[in-house]
Amino acid sequence: MPSSAQQHPVSMNMTPSANAPRESPGAVLFMESWPASKIDTPEDAALGYPAPHVVACAHAAVVMDLQRPDVDMVVWGRRVPAAWEKSVTGWSGSPSPLTLSGMPSEIADCLATPAVRQGWPPVILTDVVDLSSLFGALTGGVRQHIRLMTPPSSEAIFELPPDVLRLICGYGRTGAEWCGNQDPKSGIVSALSPFAVAFIKGVAEGEAGCLHRLPASAPNGARPGPILVMDTVSR
Repeated sequence: MPSSAQQHPVSMNMTPSANAPRESPGAVLFMESWPASKIDTPEDAALGYPAPHVVACAHAAVVMDLQRPDVDMVVWGRRVPAAWEKSVTGWSGSPSPLTLSGMPSEIADCLATPAVRQGWPPVILTDVVDLSSLFGALTGGVRQHIRLMTPPSSEAIFELPPDVLRLICGYGRTGAEWCGNQDPKSGIVSALSPFAVAFIKGVAEGEAGCLHRLPASAPNGARPGPILVMDTVSR
């Protein structure tokens, strides 16, 4: 499994899609976790340190923090148009999971086919195309493996990205969950906001990273909404 030092460079030459949410000018607030840099005591070791280093912001510029070697996850807590939320929350379909592999242009062509567009809300498919393009710009144009699915009915396990970088976005009531340390049984589990885009770095085998999982359906039967998972395929 690639180490975090093998991350592809982030490109500054990205042109936003006409369908992408526009960022409002003004002050920009960045939120950043500051995990312990080392395990100082046996008590700290029992808590599962080191915790993942996370940077979050509502502005798309936060993706540039992926260049920092000390950051494990970047969260773009974007604000989307109200029409997006209305379109997704009012959707009650249950299509088969969509799995695609290829370059961003190939994925865009596939998502434009009538057979695919019949199963999913157009706003989600358009967003997948835009995020695939952004993901390609951030990773140097390597192949991508994309899954668009409804979350499992049972609780999913925590995992690390299988390759250099993973993108996760939830459309609906909630997003993916991530753990505040390396032991989900004792760590604080937080959920990403709907439409927030998380970029999670892969790590070498045996190294600490950002453990995360897909959200499960609520006990009352409410579904979290579709989930997009996008991974680099560098091997």
